[in-house]
Amino acid sequence: MRKILLFVVFLVVLVGSAIAFTPLGFILNQSRLGNTSAGWAKVDGTLAKGRISGLYLNNQPIGDVTLKLRPMSLFGLAPTYDVQWGGAGGRGTGVITLRRNALEAKELRIQQEISALESLAMPVRAIGGTIRLMDGSVTVTRAGCESGTGDVTSNTLSRAAEQYGKQFGPLAGNLSCEGGAFLLAMAGQSEANDTLELDVEATLLGAYKLQVEVTTADQQISVALGQMGFARQNGIWVYSREEQRSLR
Repeated sequence: MRKILLFVVFLVVLVGSAIAFTPLGFILNQSRLGNTSAGWAKVDGTLAKGRISGLYLNNQPIGDVTLKLRPMSLFGLAPTYDVQWGGAGGRGTGVITLRRNALEAKELRIQQEISALESLAMPVRAIGGTIRLMDGSVTVTRAGCESGTGDVTSNTLSRAAEQYGKQFGPLAGNLSCEGGAFLLAMAGQSEANDTLELDVEATLLGAYKLQVEVTTADQQISVALGQMGFARQNGIWVYSREEQRSLR
């Protein structure tokens, strides 16, 4: 019995070592990621400890990502990584677990510069500011986002209001998922009870819908919104943008 037990332990260690020291670049090249909207400039290291340089998603530069395996997770056949990423536009950390039919990300902390988001209109990017995700958690399957939570805040609205001598609180909201898409709902309010509501829906393929609604009686704010591409509908200033994408 002891010999059998030692053999099983040896076999587990051997298989675990073989998996851990497999080149990360080989795994990525064998995956279907290269055929999607994701790409990278260079890959170094192994599955145990690797680095992806120049990562981008849907033409949005992400930066460099480092992954460090938690060795004990191999015994549960669910490799778990401590992940860090950083680039000119943002940075973040999290814990990612690779399961048979899903990818789970927990303890997500992300900070992204608004000016570096390629999909936003230039007037919005020019305002600047940051958007932050705290205590984020998402589960992604082949069908898309299965579940998601997290607190999201941004100081962009406050920065925009300051340019016109106004006081607006920060945007705050939460992350969730529905129908395979990531959903982001945020809202903010000024000292004069002007309100802004922002709703974003995005998929892993890069399709997204963005809608911003502003309710205000301030003439100066109304003029600024008109210059930024907002349209007045039923007494509310509305900005909408949408892009549909599908697999080729």
